[in-house]
Amino acid sequence: MYAINVNIIKRYLQEVKPLAIAVGNYVVIFIPALIVLVFAGFFNPENFSNPDFNNAIGYVVILSFFGTALAKVLFNTLVQMSTPVFASSVTYIMPIVALIWGLLDGESFSITQIIGTLIILIGVYLANRKTKKSETFKFRIFN
Repeated sequence: MYAINVNIIKRYLQEVKPLAIAVGNYVVIFIPALIVLVFAGFFNPENFSNPDFNNAIGYVVILSFFGTALAKVLFNTLVQMSTPVFASSVTYIMPIVALIWGLLDGESFSITQIIGTLIILIGVYLANRKTKKSETFKFRIFN
């Protein structure tokens, strides 16, 4: 979905301010999110009487602002300043940041996760490398 997102922003929303794009995204998702909260029982009076409720909502607000809204505005700015391919390459950093946060939070990192990480990194490398064979093949076709 990142590929679709960056290409739409670059092609059709180049002149729209990144903040306006982000606001539009959240306006569209507001009603479905509200429906999910209703069916999940979020508005249950027991939730509001819980002493930890205010802290939890505060942390959600902080995370949603810095981890989502601000990041979305910065990402939209990056897409408009650069190419879609470069902007989407930023998404490769997300798992690394998530891993660091997890380790700082005391989560364990098993050998299975290390193997999975290596498979992903190898896949990214293979998808982005340019081979001499393919360049030679292109050269022969077009010349």
